Amino acid sequence: MRVRVSGAALISMFILAACGGSSPGAGHTPAASTSAVTTSTATPSTGTTPSTTSSPGPASLVHCATAVPAGDNLVIGTVVGDPTVVVRDIQDPANAKNLCTFDTSAISPQFVSASAVAYVTQDTQIVEAQLAGGPTALIATFGGGVVSSGQFAISPDGRSMTYLDVNAWHLVGPSGNRVLTTLPAVPGRGVNPDEDDSFLSYSPDGQYIALFQTFHVGGSGETAPDQIRRASDGSLVYSTSGMTMAVWASVPSRLFFRDSSGNVHRWDPSTGLSSMTSLRWIRPHSSPDGRWIAYTFRTPSGLGGVGFYSVQSNSVSNTSPPGRSGVKFLTNDLVWYAGEKACTTTCIQPQPTGVTYIYSIAGISEVTSRLASVNDAWPHVTAPGL
Repeated sequence: MRVRVSGAALISMFILAACGGSSPGAGHTPAASTSAVTTSTATPSTGTTPSTTSSPGPASLVHCATAVPAGDNLVIGTVVGDPTVVVRDIQDPANAKNLCTFDTSAISPQFVSASAVAYVTQDTQIVEAQLAGGPTALIATFGGGVVSSGQFAISPDGRSMTYLDVNAWHLVGPSGNRVLTTLPAVPGRGVNPDEDDSFLSYSPDGQYIALFQTFHVGGSGETAPDQIRRASDGSLVYSTSGMTMAVWASVPSRLFFRDSSGNVHRWDPSTGLSSMTSLRWIRPHSSPDGRWIAYTFRTPSGLGGVGFYSVQSNSVSNTSPPGRSGVKFLTNDLVWYAGEKACTTTCIQPQPTGVTYIYSIAGISEVTSRLASVNDAWPHVTAPGL
């Protein structure tokens, strides 16, 4: 599962950090995404999970009125007209229905599997809860006062988790909780939502973990701002600096990211680093099958537009009209995003219109959406769908 912090969340997190508070960097949020591998990684194993190596947790903050059907497409988000965060079954989009609700104190919820979720509590805890009910598991706790502290990601098989705790990057798995590295402290400065980002995610095949971020800067090697590590032992396999807006995609897993000039690069575990194209994408997300990367780009008017990058052909196509941003894949074909309008008063970025949309890649068509926001969608990983 991938996790990224949204532009609006980055600004609020910096304000909270300056005031000594905390806000997790999840739902990229941390949004969440991944790309594809094989269907064998789409379902967590029945072996050891982060929760089985953790302590009993607090009372569950998710409540399901009905059983969650096995194999259905699911979304965590809100529905127009109701701020309650829900688990919604979208297997039949025309007849989507809410299955579960989250308490307001559950922050940045995401799927661990089709039957379990993880979220952050107001007590700076990362908790796993079963949708069928029962005891929760306390996976980790973290400190506040630093941007992205509490940002976390779950492995595709659900057996391990990685998270940020102030300046420390942790890995939690069957062998326990350990620190991978300690990053430089975050300096005081402003935020550019179109350039600043914090991306923390497992590769779709679960072999690697990437942390690409623009806040803990100044280090190199083991403390570099942009790193890829092996998920099995946490060892460093690649590091760099000056990069942003990363996303896993393709089969086998490859990491795509760009520099401040808009040059997109690809890291491949076999062939290393390649230059791909020139594309100043903002907060990219990949389809569950890894064949598409959807992203926001800034149009000449300053409004966002939504584009699609084909991983297979290294080509780009855009939707229309401008005034769209915040893409999230719901399925291999359906992409959710929000409408935005130009500022009429003093503000940093375009403002939301209150209207959201769903775009079909196959149908090349857009419709208004009943989903007001999207935190995560399940499954994270599928076989090729388009």
